[in-house]
Amino acid sequence: MQIDLDFNSEHLKSMAQAVRKVISGYAAGYQFHGNELHNDVADIYPKAGTMYTDTIQRAMRRYCHHLYKTVDQNKSLYERV
Repeated sequence: MQIDLDFNSEHLKSMAQAVRKVISGYAAGYQFHGNELHNDVADIYPKAGTMYTDTIQRAMRRYCHHLYKTVDQNKSLYERV
């Protein structure tokens, strides 16, 4: 999914900041998998490309817990609220 935000307007200084920006950019009700989140974060923060998906998801749980709900934990499926 392409996110319609201008990520070039500010310099992203951390993977956690990129995770917050990507999840905030998803529309309410949008469902996404952990791998999709990883790819979207890596698109705007290239260093995240070599990180494990679990690392990205850990940042999501820590910094964005109020922005999503878990739909299916076994399938790593989440929904933006």
